[in-house]
Amino acid sequence: MRYTRKMPWDTAKDEELSSQLTLAENSVQALEALADTFAPLASRSFKRGRRDSIVEESILRCASLLDADIKRGKVKLTLPASAQTRVAVDPGELDTVILNLFLNSLYWIPKGNRPPELEVTVRRLPNGQRARVTISDSGSGVAEDDADSIFLPGVTRKPGGIGMGLTVAAELVSEYGGRLALVRPGKLGGATFVFDVPLKI
Repeated sequence: MRYTRKMPWDTAKDEELSSQLTLAENSVQALEALADTFAPLASRSFKRGRRDSIVEESILRCASLLDADIKRGKVKLTLPASAQTRVAVDPGELDTVILNLFLNSLYWIPKGNRPPELEVTVRRLPNGQRARVTISDSGSGVAEDDADSIFLPGVTRKPGGIGMGLTVAAELVSEYGGRLALVRPGKLGGATFVFDVPLKI
């Protein structure tokens, strides 16, 4: 029977190749995450104004997508009642805004010293033309020094983060004449974000 003896340098090459493959996989994952982040901005001009959304349905969709994370963190989730607030916002774009805010909350909630909570409310503004969505968590909150910069591209406190989630969310809200803002102090002791979008009239 013939066999090939593996030389020491072969092991070293295998380890180097494995390391290179791991780096390549990490790079691909980072690029995919970046593409997913910017996809709503890249395609928005083709969709805007053609469809509308129900805010409460968007909130439920995003909560369902993150159900495993919510359960794993034992997060008490409070969602709005089953009202139907129809807004003139593309469903994909609205989902992107809400999902980014949910992901932000779920990352910071375990780092707070409070019971894990996430609360979402929706209300129509008195002008009868817009709706306001408020998302509050019991996480560690936003440091005062960061409050004015968190919506800027590349600003993040997450290890390995690209700092574009809040930037993209704020840009999408702005395209509908609204504003994504941080409210201090947060309702649940952590961060509270609010944004407004136009009602479908």
